[in-house]
Amino acid sequence: MKKKLTVVLIAVLAMVCMLAGCGKDAEQESKVTPTFMYFVSNSDSDFDATQKAVEELQDEYDKKVNFDIINIDENPEATTNFPVQGNTPMLIMLNTDNDISAMSPQCSDKDKLKAAIDAALE
Repeated sequence: MKKKLTVVLIAVLAMVCMLAGCGKDAEQESKVTPTFMYFVSNSDSDFDATQKAVEELQDEYDKKVNFDIINIDENPEATTNFPVQGNTPMLIMLNTDNDISAMSPQCSDKDKLKAAIDAALE
């Protein structure tokens, strides 16, 4: 009886560990696709030029990075999660741990945007 109880306990502990994400494999599974978030407003004068650069980056990093362009005038609730009021265009880059790896207000330079993406992929 004691032996069966021990086997059952080991099986239960193994299942709990699997569900809780124990071990190195669980750490790797928690990685996410980096997300490039570009916050804009209707008053951004250089958005058209920057949008072309963002589209080029989107083509270059296809399937490696999620791209989100968020207009805060059309989606004001987006500003409740990120500090972007009055600072558009604003780049916020989330890395593979879903942490902010770059935050750059008034950022429209393609090379800086690309550098933020590359850093998040590392």
